[in-house]
Amino acid sequence: MTSIGLCWIRRDLRLHDHAALSQCTLENDVVHIVFIFDDAILGPIKSKVTSDKRVQFICESLIEINQVLVAKGGSLWIRHGNPVDEIPKLAHELGADRVYFNRDYSPYAIRRDTLVSDRIIGEGREVYSFKDHVVFEPTEIVKPDTTPYRVFTPYSRAWISQLGGVHQLPTFPVILNGIGHGDRSDVLSDTESLLKFVGFEPDPTLFPGGSVEGLRRLSVFADGLSAYGTEREYPSRAGTSKLSVYLRHGCISIRDLVNVALNHPSPGAQKWLVELIWREFYQAIFYFSPWVNDRPFQDRYKGLVLTTSEDYLACFKAGMTGFPLIDAAMRCLNQTGWMHNRLRMVVASFVTKILLIDWKRGERYFSFKLIDYELQSNNGGWQWAAGIGCDAAPYFRIFNPTTQSKTYDPDGDFIREFCPELSRLNSQQIHCPASAKTLPESFKLGRDYPYPIVDYAVQRKKALAIYGSHRPD
Repeated sequence: MTSIGLCWIRRDLRLHDHAALSQCTLENDVVHIVFIFDDAILGPIKSKVTSDKRVQFICESLIEINQVLVAKGGSLWIRHGNPVDEIPKLAHELGADRVYFNRDYSPYAIRRDTLVSDRIIGEGREVYSFKDHVVFEPTEIVKPDTTPYRVFTPYSRAWISQLGGVHQLPTFPVILNGIGHGDRSDVLSDTESLLKFVGFEPDPTLFPGGSVEGLRRLSVFADGLSAYGTEREYPSRAGTSKLSVYLRHGCISIRDLVNVALNHPSPGAQKWLVELIWREFYQAIFYFSPWVNDRPFQDRYKGLVLTTSEDYLACFKAGMTGFPLIDAAMRCLNQTGWMHNRLRMVVASFVTKILLIDWKRGERYFSFKLIDYELQSNNGGWQWAAGIGCDAAPYFRIFNPTTQSKTYDPDGDFIREFCPELSRLNSQQIHCPASAKTLPESFKLGRDYPYPIVDYAVQRKKALAIYGSHRPD
């Protein structure tokens, strides 16, 4: 009797080192692979825009997957709707005995996957889920008393200890034999057709989708990994991996990245591994404390009230605050869908402690713009910068955007790239035109570039008073 398996891919858009697909291909004669464009996720995006860089990236990745499957004699299944309905329906249509997927740890995904599993089991089929998205699941790294860690350093020590000194994580081989045929070859003919299928227009990005590009970038980054510890701080340099979007959507696996770090004997590699551990720490925080989605992790800040200025918020979003590094960072985000990690911290600190805008407003804007948006990391990063999260920067640590600019963009190269109206300014003037002793005659502040919308020193003093009033007695 022919056994039929259905593998549901979501944020694991690859055909290599894939736990669920590996097991599915091992246990079944015929394997069908499906991706569902989830209305619950796409709906809020469609209500605001007609194109989206994340949807573009996903579609490009799916086209690449389908091309590989076609070459192997099969093709991908594509559906658009509610997975709770679509997965059981497709399993029934195909006569699939078993359904496989990799676990996701966001609150929505946990609820969705539970409903899907209950429906499938209720119909007499089997469901198998796998750890794939992380090295260690939230419940695997806990204190000796089984309570979760609230501070990163002891969590990271436990994470490394659990790793056990290995130099290579095991991977999950995928043998693409017996791949079934999907029924939408028309929408999988090219990226534009697939975008049209889900109701979006093209929005090309600096990050082409797919595993081929992800693995290529990983190889290039690995060659320069030794310098990561220092070069990563400068937004105008190619010091960061820019692999976050490929990891977020699973075009490369977490094991691909960790194995590179483990096999590279350098301080840069160790620093990069720590960054990967931060990602799992934030996932664990969210898993054990899902309420951080809406309120501060630290109880003493639950009563913190910041009266958001809509004018300040609009200037922040547009990159028109009069603080060059902040504006360049925001314009980079708006244009490319990506922002350098240091700039994410500086921007979040500026928004929450200088503009005194509620952290949720900034976090929400990032959630719509970041091509590598990951709920737990974005939430954790904003709460860290605001001083209200777990293991956060203290309330009195406030990044001075001008000082940060002089330190990490000393020649103003990054600022000039995204704020070209400032290109006439020299490396002393460009960091804070409003305080420059002289400016080019052809440049007029207030006409060519805005005056700062706030007085940094005044706002910093306000922030210290507001946040300080919530510190422990």
